[in-house]
Amino acid sequence: MATQARAGLFFPLLALAISLTAFTGFAFTYLGPLATGTYAEVSWAVHAHGIVYLVWCALLPVQASLARRAFHVHRALGIVSLGLVAAMAFTGFLVVGVKVQAALSGEGAPFWKSFGVPIAAGLVLFLGFYVAALLNRGRPEWHKRLMISAAATVIAAGTWRLWVAGFGFNDWAMPAAIASTKLFIVAGMIHDLATRRRIHPALWVGLIVSVAVEGGSLLIVGTPLETPVAQAIASFADVFGWMY
Repeated sequence: MATQARAGLFFPLLALAISLTAFTGFAFTYLGPLATGTYAEVSWAVHAHGIVYLVWCALLPVQASLARRAFHVHRALGIVSLGLVAAMAFTGFLVVGVKVQAALSGEGAPFWKSFGVPIAAGLVLFLGFYVAALLNRGRPEWHKRLMISAAATVIAAGTWRLWVAGFGFNDWAMPAAIASTKLFIVAGMIHDLATRRRIHPALWVGLIVSVAVEGGSLLIVGTPLETPVAQAIASFADVFGWMY
C-alpha cells in the first residue's frame, strides 16, 4: 500500500515541478519586474496572456492532486480550465501574431520573425495535447499523461527565460528551452518503466509528436520557408490585431 501511495504521488509531483519551472522562468522577466514596477508598458494582451498562463500552470498540480482525492472538484475545475485555455490560446496567438507582423514589416525585433514559428508551433501542440487529454478523460492513464505532455510543451516560454537568465540572449536558447521541456515527459517514461515495466503509449505520443512538430519548426528557421510560415502566423494579427 505504501508503495502504491508513493507511486500515486508521482504525477502530482511532476505537475508541481512543471508549474514551478514556469513560475521560476517568469519570475526573471515578468513577475519580478512587475512587482518592482520596472516592467515596460505593454499591451493588455501581454498581461492577459501572462495571467491566464500562470493561473493554468498553478491549477495544474492542484488538478493532478484532486484527481485522486476529490474527483468531483477535479471535474468542476476542469470546466473552468476550458475558459483559461481558450484565453491562453487567443491572447497567445494575438501577441505572437502582432510581434511577428511587426518583425516582418521591419518595425519589430527580428527574433520574432524566426522564433515566432516554434513559439506558435508550441501553442498549437499544447492545444492538441490538451484536447486529446479531454477526449480521453474516461481513460485516466491516458488523460493524465497527455495532460503532462500538454503542460511540458506550453512551459517552453518559461524554460527559455531560464536559459536566457543563465547564459544570455542566444539563438541556441530556444532549441535548448524546447529540448528541456522533454525532460518532464522522459521522467514520466522512467516512472512507467519502474512501476509498470513498460512505457505508456500516451507518453510515446507526447514525446514523438512534440519532437517532430517543434523540431520541424526549428528546422524552418533561417530557410526560405521561414517567411511564408511567419506570414501565416501574422495573419492572426491581420484579423484581430486591432484588439492588441
